[in-house]
Amino acid sequence: MRKLSSHPLSIVASITALTIAVVSNVTAQYSNGSAKARATNNNDVGASQRSYQQARWVLDEGIKAMGGLEALRAIKDFTLKEKGRIHARYQSASPDGPVDVGTSEETLIVDNERGLLFDELKTANGGFNNWVTTIIKGTEGHALDMWSRTDTPIANPSLNNFRGQIRRLPPFILLEALDRAPTLRWVGEDQLGGKKQRVISVIRPDNQQLALYFDAQTNLLTRYEFLYADPMAGDSVIGQTYAAYRAVGNVKIPTGRVLYNSGGVVQETEYTEVLINTRPAESVFQIPQGFEKLDAPPATPPPPAVAKVADDVYMLNGLAGGTHNIMFVAFNDYILVIEAPEQIFYGSNSIQALAKIKETVPGKPIKYLVLTHHHSDHAGGFREYVAEGSTLVTAPGNKSFLEQVAKLESSMLPKTAWSKRPMTIETVENKKRVFEDDKHRLELYDIGPNPHAKEMLVAYLPKQKILFQADMFNANPNGSIPIAQDITLSFSENLQKLGLAVEKIYGVHGRPATPDELKTSIDRRRSSELKIQSGH
Repeated sequence: MRKLSSHPLSIVASITALTIAVVSNVTAQYSNGSAKARATNNNDVGASQRSYQQARWVLDEGIKAMGGLEALRAIKDFTLKEKGRIHARYQSASPDGPVDVGTSEETLIVDNERGLLFDELKTANGGFNNWVTTIIKGTEGHALDMWSRTDTPIANPSLNNFRGQIRRLPPFILLEALDRAPTLRWVGEDQLGGKKQRVISVIRPDNQQLALYFDAQTNLLTRYEFLYADPMAGDSVIGQTYAAYRAVGNVKIPTGRVLYNSGGVVQETEYTEVLINTRPAESVFQIPQGFEKLDAPPATPPPPAVAKVADDVYMLNGLAGGTHNIMFVAFNDYILVIEAPEQIFYGSNSIQALAKIKETVPGKPIKYLVLTHHHSDHAGGFREYVAEGSTLVTAPGNKSFLEQVAKLESSMLPKTAWSKRPMTIETVENKKRVFEDDKHRLELYDIGPNPHAKEMLVAYLPKQKILFQADMFNANPNGSIPIAQDITLSFSENLQKLGLAVEKIYGVHGRPATPDELKTSIDRRRSSELKIQSGH
């Protein structure tokens, strides 16, 4: 080996020459042969660096195929309009199927240069008909409920809040990957629809490892996905596919997308209009008049906290990042809990809940867990209660579904004792069951069928005149009363048939409400433009 001169300038010159030689070698590899050859022929670097080089080449080719780096970076604003269908996996009326299918329509306008966003989303599915408009102007943000005519300020508004929606246009996925280039790695080759794919991975700013699939012929992005632990389905993949592209100016843009998770499609849309660099008028981002101004939610949701609502009756509020509440009742010899919420990405909510319950009522076994219905965000945390030895209580139609879910194998979900302990499920027969001792009485009623679930349990405490329900009436935490959804109309009708003396309505979502507020919600619906289906 030739000895380098000790003179500083000679050393720099030698290093420069060596660097040029290496770069030329790598460039030559990128220009010739297959992706696999590019990864294996360079023996001067380690496996990790070869993996990066191969992935970087795939990404660079994908950027070229989409229009080139200059064209992608030149996108200052865009308008995306789409229409499609929603498939309510683990959120349908029946746990055994079929999967309920609803509709979605959305207009998304983003101006990255000026920090502006307009998003209008309309969805109809599962007893809910939502119409929400979001407007962000720099550090000012508003969420507008178009049916209820309310304006809620957004805490800490940012275009980053809509990063998932912005990724519906692949140019932003590729630019984000390029900005995170040191995390690029080659994954391998795969097939999609019979077409060969090159697959690479990148770590997003939120530390989620994303897999990117590129068509080996066109070099266009066809799919991105990531792994997660689903409380119902176990090890799962969530991702988005782009089947076809068209030219919009100098850039290739998909004609639509398919979103999937837990092994199936959850949304499929057609891009009905895509515009780039039109510089939308300032008037698009103006807040409309005539909306009730509501208080902003806290910038950071408070931690879960227990509230005593009556003797031996408690609410644990603020689970799942502040979105879900549960009720628990301390009988003489045991505790009964209602609901076990869990997020789509497993978040140990039941572990938190069990700790709070034991802290509030120490020394008593948690004998029963009541699940109002089978949806994953309400029942997904049942395993930790099984580990405690709790008996599950639910409607008859949910029994086989929960037994099937409990058997799944998962390498991502925590290995708690539930996997070793037999699960006991008791069902509410003939639409009613009573739990009581000499001081306490709690009645369960199945008030289904409901547009949201065919079987839906509510809990009634006759002595306290308290009703606990899930999803059917969600009073806003900031005090306002939302317009009644179809699910709310059904709930009110079936509640009246039971003839229960209710003074307070507690829910899994939102704040406590009164029967008068329920009536106000229904009156607002009847006077609105939202059509009421026959039978309500």
